[in-house]
Parts: sequence; structure tokens; C-alpha cells
Amino acid sequence: MNLDSRLSPWLAVMVLLLVLVIMYFLFFHWFFVAHAGLNEDVESLNESRQQFVNEAARTPDLRKKLQEVKAQVGSNNEFLQADSKNLGNAEITSIFKNIVNGQTAQTSECQIISQSPTQDRNPQQFEKITLRVRMRCQYEVFAKIVELIEENTPSLFINDLRVETRNVNRYRKNAKQSKAPENLEIRFDLFAYLKNPIEPEDEK
Repeated sequence: MNLDSRLSPWLAVMVLLLVLVIMYFLFFHWFFVAHAGLNEDVESLNESRQQFVNEAARTPDLRKKLQEVKAQVGSNNEFLQADSKNLGNAEITSIFKNIVNGQTAQTSECQIISQSPTQDRNPQQFEKITLRVRMRCQYEVFAKIVELIEENTPSLFINDLRVETRNVNRYRKNAKQSKAPENLEIRFDLFAYLKNPIEPEDEK
């Protein structure tokens, strides 16, 4: 009986501790876990905020450097000389016609079927002048035209080039059929850039 009386206080303490542990896990543990998770989220948001602040602080310097680059490039002769879209369309059309005419001895060798200016729907740093071209041309002549386009100043560029074969048959007087040099049905976009810089909406 004396042994039981000595163990009773310790047993009561153990039961109390067990009850406290159970109450902690039932009522308090989730609170501390959630609070720790919120602290981590807050720290992550603070780090992201500091990164945005640092980037924002660099924006004026970057914008100034960009304007300096645009000013330097604006005097480059790789650009069209025109200072407006309409004049740019006329200039690129004239350059292209001169290149083709300089390489075409006969109209049967190479013909410009159509050429029409198109709008630049995705402007970048400088305004782009685009000419949509359709022509029929012999391979050797067109290859020389492409070479001259690549060497031209101001710089010209070709995009979306599509070439299809187109056979043309001719007949000689003695009813002997012969095949003329193969003509190609050619479509592409020819474009160049104006010196006028474009300021994106997010830079205004």
C-alpha cells in the first residue's frame, strides 16, 4: 500500500502530460504548422519584392542606354533613307525594281507579277517596311537577284520564301517540241527598316 501511495503522484503527472500532449496535437499543432508556413511565404514574397525593386532601380539606366544605342544606329546607312512609311514603301519598291531590271535581259527570263506593301503588325525597335512580292523567274536569274539583295545597301531581307516549279513549253517551226528553261513561281516578303525608332508601350 505504501508503494502505491508513492507511485500515485508520478502516475498523475504522466497522465497529465499525456493529456497535454493529446490536447496539443488536437488543438494547437495545426496552428503552429500553419503559422510556420505563412512565415515561409512571407519571406519568399519579401525576396521577390526586393528583386522587383532592384530591377525597377535599373530601368532608368537601361532606358537611357537604349536611347543612346537608337541614336547611334539611326545614322547607319544600313537603314532606308526615307523618314516616313509611304516614302519607305516607294524606296524599297524602287530598289527592288532596279535590282530585277539589272539582271533581266528579256521579260521571259523574269517577271514581277505583283508587289504590294503590307503593314507591320508586330513592330519592334525600328519601323519595318515590307513588300509582298510575286514573280516568275528562271532559277539562275533569281539566284543572282537574291545575291544582290543580300549585298544591297541599305540592307534588305527576305522572309517567307515560297518557290514552285512552272514548266513552259515552246514549239519550233519544224513541229519539233523543245522545253524552255524552267520558270519558277516565286512568292516572298521583302523588308527593310526605317531609321525611326519605335518606343514600346511599356517604355512610355
